[in-house]
Amino acid sequence: MLLDFCNENEIQHTLFDILDPRHKILMKTVDKLKTAIGQQKVKLAIQDKDRVWKMKQEKLSRRFTTKLSEVIEVRFE
Repeated sequence: MLLDFCNENEIQHTLFDILDPRHKILMKTVDKLKTAIGQQKVKLAIQDKDRVWKMKQEKLSRRFTTKLSEVIEVRFE
């Protein structure tokens, strides 16, 4: 679900990352499976197959820089 956001050489690792060479092979295999049989068919074991997760969005901040209708309007006389 949260795969393919950036290239593997663009990932910023933390101080405590343990790089396991098997992870690269595993993720390439998962990507190939998803390409072959569909994005929603392959999930990690931790993902619930019946639950569709959606982020709560009732406390979002306004999008001043990306949506013109949400720009603050200031009037003075």
